[in-house]
Amino acid sequence: MSQPWQVRTGSAGDLDIVEPMWVAVHHQHAETMPELSPYVSDGQTWQMRRILYEDLLAKPDTLLLIASVDDQVIGYGLAHVMAVEDTWVADTWATGSRIGEIESLSVLPEFRGSGLGTELLTRLEEHLRTSGVDDLVLGVLPGNRDALRLYERLGYRPTWLYLSKFAGRD
Repeated sequence: MSQPWQVRTGSAGDLDIVEPMWVAVHHQHAETMPELSPYVSDGQTWQMRRILYEDLLAKPDTLLLIASVDDQVIGYGLAHVMAVEDTWVADTWATGSRIGEIESLSVLPEFRGSGLGTELLTRLEEHLRTSGVDDLVLGVLPGNRDALRLYERLGYRPTWLYLSKFAGRD
């Protein structure tokens, strides 16, 4: 059976349509981990994220995928490649000289559980492998159980855990 969505390659010119999808991720973070508040505003999170995405999309091995139904964007994924020595991996694990990072994956709530997240992640992984990268990392908040289940089902394992102690938190 064919899926109701289409997935295409995006570019820096698509960042305006990616914004609400990133803001949805930001809201998911706040909803799944309210104990980590206060969170920055939607405007601030996108301002910082947009700068990151523009920088990543200027690199040769970065891929932005955009999923839509008709004209509505319903998900996206972004992956890029880093030199292993520029990561937290090199001093602990034996890997190739380059690491692929799934930087972002977002699916609107009404499409979660439909297979779209799996499709986006699989396509990003295929792109990274085609770019000569076999070792992959991604980040997820521990309270985002649905995302954790997806990633673990596709072979990702917990590797590194950051703890934080930010002023302004109860």
